[in-house]
Amino acid sequence: MIRRLYDDPRLVILVLTMIAVSGMAGFSTRMTREDPVSKVRWGYVSTRLPGAEPVEVESLVSEPLERILREAGAIRSIESASLQGVSLVFIRLTDEVKDVEQAWLRIQDKVAQAADKLPRRASVPLLVDEARWGAHTRIVALHGDSDRPVPPGILARWGKELNNRLSFVPGTRFTEVFGVPVEEVLVEIDESEIAAAKLPAAEIANRIRARDSEGFDAMSQSDRYTLPVSSSGDLIDLDSVRQIVVSSDGAGRQLTLGDLADVSRSERFPRSESAFVKGRRAVVVATRMDEAYGISGWTFSQQEALSDFQAILPQGLEITAIFDQQSYTDQRAADLYQSLGIGLALVVVVVCLMMGWRAAIPICAALPMTLGVVFLLMIPFGISLHQMSIAGLILAIGMLIDNPIIVVDDLQRRLNHGDVARDACRGSVRHLTTPLLGSNITTILGFTPILLIGGPTGEFMEQLGWSVIASLIASLTLSLTIVPVLAAWCLVPAGDVRDVSRRHPSQLYMALLRFGMHRPLAVILLTVIVPGFGLLAARSIPEQFFPAAERDQFHFSVRLPTHVSIAETERIAKRARDIVMRHSTVEEVALFVGRSAPKLHYSMVGLEDNRSNFAQGLVQLTSESVPLDLVHDIQRDLDQELPEAQCVVTLIEQGPPAPAPIELRLYGSSLQELSDLGRQAQTLLMEVPGIIHTRMSLDAGGPHLALAISQTEAEPLGLDDERISGQIRDYLDGIVVAEMTEQMESIPIRVRLSGAEQLRPERVLTLPIVTETTPRRATTVDSLATWTIDEQTFSIYRRNARRCNIVYAYTQAGTLPIQIENAFKEEMRQSGFSVPAGYRFDFGGISYERDSAVGHLLAYSAIVLVLMASVLVLTFGSFRLAFIILLVATLAVGLGMFCLWAFRYPIGIVAIIGVAGLLGLAVNDSIVILSECKAGAAHYRTIPQSVFSATRHVLTTSVTTVAGVLPLILRGGDFWPPMMIVIAGGIVGATVVALGFTPACYLLLGGDRSTTV
Repeated sequence: MIRRLYDDPRLVILVLTMIAVSGMAGFSTRMTREDPVSKVRWGYVSTRLPGAEPVEVESLVSEPLERILREAGAIRSIESASLQGVSLVFIRLTDEVKDVEQAWLRIQDKVAQAADKLPRRASVPLLVDEARWGAHTRIVALHGDSDRPVPPGILARWGKELNNRLSFVPGTRFTEVFGVPVEEVLVEIDESEIAAAKLPAAEIANRIRARDSEGFDAMSQSDRYTLPVSSSGDLIDLDSVRQIVVSSDGAGRQLTLGDLADVSRSERFPRSESAFVKGRRAVVVATRMDEAYGISGWTFSQQEALSDFQAILPQGLEITAIFDQQSYTDQRAADLYQSLGIGLALVVVVVCLMMGWRAAIPICAALPMTLGVVFLLMIPFGISLHQMSIAGLILAIGMLIDNPIIVVDDLQRRLNHGDVARDACRGSVRHLTTPLLGSNITTILGFTPILLIGGPTGEFMEQLGWSVIASLIASLTLSLTIVPVLAAWCLVPAGDVRDVSRRHPSQLYMALLRFGMHRPLAVILLTVIVPGFGLLAARSIPEQFFPAAERDQFHFSVRLPTHVSIAETERIAKRARDIVMRHSTVEEVALFVGRSAPKLHYSMVGLEDNRSNFAQGLVQLTSESVPLDLVHDIQRDLDQELPEAQCVVTLIEQGPPAPAPIELRLYGSSLQELSDLGRQAQTLLMEVPGIIHTRMSLDAGGPHLALAISQTEAEPLGLDDERISGQIRDYLDGIVVAEMTEQMESIPIRVRLSGAEQLRPERVLTLPIVTETTPRRATTVDSLATWTIDEQTFSIYRRNARRCNIVYAYTQAGTLPIQIENAFKEEMRQSGFSVPAGYRFDFGGISYERDSAVGHLLAYSAIVLVLMASVLVLTFGSFRLAFIILLVATLAVGLGMFCLWAFRYPIGIVAIIGVAGLLGLAVNDSIVILSECKAGAAHYRTIPQSVFSATRHVLTTSVTTVAGVLPLILRGGDFWPPMMIVIAGGIVGATVVALGFTPACYLLLGGDRSTTV
């Protein structure tokens, strides 16, 4: 093949043209994103059981669902929260499952089966997966253009219309609406009227429901036409509701709903959620783009839809963009492409300086050719352009140039020794195929664990590994085909073919090599000092497994006691917003009350739905990054000025979503014992520096009015517990019975006790209970029951079929949670913290995710090391030489740890992957040295001469690798520098190891001492 390419330049031109065109096609058709697409492995099943206590919800709903869901398989953990009238069952899939969509379909089938095994009054279980876990692509808000309040009905109608329009923008996967005011027709009945009319709320609701007519009642047909017949019962305005007859007597007197109740139209109160943007009531629409679309085109289409919508908005309303991922995607891509360009330029300069301009032509030509092949391969593999895949290309620049350098350098030496160009070309390919295969396979194996980690961490990092591996394969293929042909055309024999080692200062270098090879043990000891220190210092390196995301945003949460109303939460949350807005670098705060905010990043957690005591704020800064001092100041101000609330300021970080950085999970059967243990743990946690707040999943629920129904009193009246509790529930919560149709909108009608939102315990006890006897009469709650006020259980938490109390600990922004967790474990040990027999505890949070990712990485790394050793044995045909390379790999780990220690970077997933990649890179130079030593022995060259002959391309490949990653190091930040420092510093150290340690070991283990001089 080499002869055909050399003899037919037209074939080479065609191949180069094909690579160029295919590469441009691959690049232009790739979707651009900020981060890789991660599969959703989290979800939850929501089921309502009206009127049930948490203990009932646990036994009747949560436990049956857990048992059935476990049968679906591919589930890593099942957790449940049993609340007042609500069951939430959280599901996490295993990291190993590949077909995530199929796994969710099986779970959906199990959820459908479970519906038949739940109590009749339970709602249909609803599986919520992607909508709550994936990050939104764009978030916009509709609100008033001034501080004058916008009527809730107008805001709701236009907010729904905005959501409708954005839903139909091509490429929109789904939308989610926040803060929509819920309008209703409220039928409020005073208890005195109920007692006088002897009509329970449920019966009044039935009368309203009977009046509401839906659709055609009948169809009259003849041989020529059909005529629909309908009854006039539609409820079209408040008067039609007031005129509904609820009862009549034998004298013809009728009692209408208007006589019995106040009928009005208003926003539902208490509302379940609200949103505020620019301090004004707002409706927020968050949208997610479909993965098959490009973000630029989709954003343009949505902006057109927003412009058209803005043009028809009534005066007093405006639209504000809260979040636009395209701006971050474009900025991230621009920075990385700039780093890629700088890296390419540095590599070209280094090659020209160290190899000469003629040799630089085929070597540098390999760069765009390799990138073209990689962009082409992205098409069938479905790889997108985002920060991981682009960074992989940057990392690969210095690596992929190694193969062309080695080929061109070997071919130049053959030309210098008198070989003709064609023979030199063929000879270089035959000589280098095996060692290049060996060195490239070992490098590829070094990055293979990144592809195999699996789970959220693996899905985030794997395309970096793919880019490096694809680049190396493309570079190797081109270096054994096109590059030697181009080199044979470009290179000429050097004018001076004397032994380069006889030139000055090369004589000094040769003398140093000879001196070292006479003292191999001393050389080995000197070269292992730094790697050995790095291995010893690894224990002292702080650990930050997931680095912070590079965003100009952060968020804070406000949490109050569970019995607090949403109105009080709104008041406190607005005060929190005012405190945050006092800082000059804060541009805006979007506030969400009663539920979690939209997700700006995939690592955010969105599980706080229907929580009247919870609020979350999204903070936008004017600066390009988040200063830690600002976050600390805001945290201090919130804690000082809002002591009644638990406020937590959180940075946006990479990594899987976790409710809190540190989680202590306590397992047992007794809720009281679990609560006591949790309080002990909270006390210990607050003594650990860096902890700002703690809370428990087993929350105290506040005061609870408990009624004990007397059967002796209720039975003669035809009443039982269910009927009495049903009437009380109807009074307090209300009954949605029908809908009032207004143009294209349907407004629910709710029957409720007047002033139910302000009930005190004494009023509850005097509520009328209508008997089932004939004739009916009305009695009161306190005549049928005794009452007590105690503390209710707000929630019962379970994990993997066991009751569990999770203690959440929040750390100060910018601190290292794993370090703080280790300090807490030491505090537990010193204090003698223990749990009774039958109880146990473990840890969740960031350390749980770390252990999972590192466990997978180490497991696959062990397999890769065995494969790497096998490749080396086959390459050299020697176990001793393969052992030398494995020693070099061990030293590479020490070099990587030393670099982290020296530059004061924490160790995390990015740095660990850098070390894994360094294993493959660091051995390349040593493989070249050993190959030269073996070949030199066959030609009666000394070891110093063999090392000297390989020094130029060893140095060149090392310098180009460092030059390739240097832009990402200089760019700064928290994400890339740890990995790139490990690789750059490790390669520099590995070069010294290759030129000293490797030949010294070869001499001791496999070489002939007569070849040292």
